[in-house]
Amino acid sequence: MEEKSCKKTLIMDEPVSYRIMVQGRLEEWWSDRLGGLKITIHTPQEDCTLTELSGEVLDQSALFGVLSTLYDLRLPLVSVDYIVAKKPSI
Repeated sequence: MEEKSCKKTLIMDEPVSYRIMVQGRLEEWWSDRLGGLKITIHTPQEDCTLTELSGEVLDQSALFGVLSTLYDLRLPLVSVDYIVAKKPSI
């Protein structure tokens, strides 16, 4: 199998921004327990509520802690997206 190269190799022990979507409602006070991630509620359909968690995670271990907490809360995981930081234009 041919290996493809990435322009930037991620390192497991550096801060990275993520957007995590789960099915269900998570109150804003959970933000402290989830590493300070911003919590936003979306209701795209009447019978479906999604919670978006977004922000910087300290490292892969912290990301695992967030995902484990969401699992313990029995919130089905919809997606985890790595957010590429945009370089400021000068």
